[in-house]
Amino acid sequence: MELRSKRRDNAGQGTLTRSLCLVMIIAAALVLTAVGNRANSSAGTVSPRIGYRAPDFTVKTLEGTEVTLGEQLGAPVFINFFATWCHFCKIEMPYIQSLYEEIGDDVTFMIVDVRESGETVKAYFESAGWTVPVYLDSLGIAGAKYNVRGLPTSFFIDGEGVIRDMVIGAMTEARLRQGIESILPTSSE
Repeated sequence: MELRSKRRDNAGQGTLTRSLCLVMIIAAALVLTAVGNRANSSAGTVSPRIGYRAPDFTVKTLEGTEVTLGEQLGAPVFINFFATWCHFCKIEMPYIQSLYEEIGDDVTFMIVDVRESGETVKAYFESAGWTVPVYLDSLGIAGAKYNVRGLPTSFFIDGEGVIRDMVIGAMTEARLRQGIESILPTSSE
């Protein structure tokens, strides 16, 4: 008689355990959904796309001065999200530096480091001898607004603030030039 009673109790515990697990899974799903919705609402409901206005963001220079994308508009803007540990970022950065030296007066270059310290980024750029303007997105907020899921990711924005081209992954020099050409004003001669 005692054995049957224990079996019934054990059966009840198994059901209780499964029910608790199910409740925990549902609760976790609700929390993750709420967090995702909050992130999407702060980043805007539409991911940046070609032909649409570029979302504004604020980043800091290596010296700590805040800079917004909106302040840069009026001229074409090239944004490159990168990190010092990113292998493919290292491959394309010499092309970016070279083009910056060539046309940096005509296009605003914003190289945005995602979630690294200023000291790390400064040492990285100094050791490579790169002078292209670099900015810090310490919390990843600008990257989130641009739905950056991998590095490098680049956006080409015309002087009116419209995204004309974007590239996910490393670019060749030719592909970088193609993107820059898409945002340069057309000659009216």
